Amino acid sequence: MPRAPISTHRISRHVNRPLQDWLEFAGLSAVAVIVRNLAFEQLRPIADTIGSIAYWLDRRGRATALANLEAAFPEKFSRSRKHWIARGSYRTFARTMLELFWAPNITEEFVDQQIVFSGLEHDPCHGDTPCATIYCCIHYGNFEWLSLVIAYSITRMPVIAQKFRNPHLGPLFDSLRSSTGNQIIPQERAMLKMLKHLKAGGKFGLLIDLNIDPREGGVPLNTFDGLIASVTPAHVALAQRTGASIVPVECLPLPDGRYNIVHHPPIECPSDATLTTLAQKCWDSLEPGIKAHPECWLWPYKHWRYKPRSGADRYPPYANHNNRFDSLIAPD
Repeated sequence: MPRAPISTHRISRHVNRPLQDWLEFAGLSAVAVIVRNLAFEQLRPIADTIGSIAYWLDRRGRATALANLEAAFPEKFSRSRKHWIARGSYRTFARTMLELFWAPNITEEFVDQQIVFSGLEHDPCHGDTPCATIYCCIHYGNFEWLSLVIAYSITRMPVIAQKFRNPHLGPLFDSLRSSTGNQIIPQERAMLKMLKHLKAGGKFGLLIDLNIDPREGGVPLNTFDGLIASVTPAHVALAQRTGASIVPVECLPLPDGRYNIVHHPPIECPSDATLTTLAQKCWDSLEPGIKAHPECWLWPYKHWRYKPRSGADRYPPYANHNNRFDSLIAPD
């Protein structure tokens, strides 16, 4: 998988608060040191406890998760089952974060013992041979490890530095996300750099976000049989311009504590195909995983911020009407 997904999260306008920023950095740095010194087997029970506590304390996030579940799976799950899935989502995310802090301990021997790879035969560019490939993933399972572990199964890849509201956090997370040997590159002009990287036969990964502002060049994506989202077409546009293949990937936790990193069949991106069609193919490769293991997706996140003015009954309560979104989903 790619050496680090590109984050598409929006960055809030920074307010000068040096003491609070420093305390946040100091606290997370202390957590990173503590977690790094734990045994790997200790992380899951700790994450399950933290995730369960966070689920019950985070009223807004819990409400968003339950609303998302009802929108995606209308009348499919009982109330208790929806709570179980939503709580599992918090636990999965807590484990993902703890294991990111633990990442400096990852070695090739650890990968051999703890990671199962499925579908590597699908990867058209397995190994260090120059072969342009874009690996795309979603907020599912341990998406952070997709950009760490695959340094051993595929090759090292560039990591796009994520911008944080707190400027002290960038170097901390950059060091974690590059701990298996990837190169951190600035976010400025990142797409141009990735274009050149792909044209030279390079590889990198991209994390797909479902709620890009329609004004930012989003394309419509049909999710869960009728929920339309605005998604970035950056990965498919880059593939079309460079001839790169797109390989959807996911990192699924296994009951015994290991992970299964799945490589799906590559998606070719011919120049005559529409960006919408290609983006949909990428999503269609990954959505079955969510349906099979919904507790592994990030349900507390507001995935559907926009809804159409007609046929919007299924959308969660936080979704709003948007004229540009209506134009985006209007038939040609």
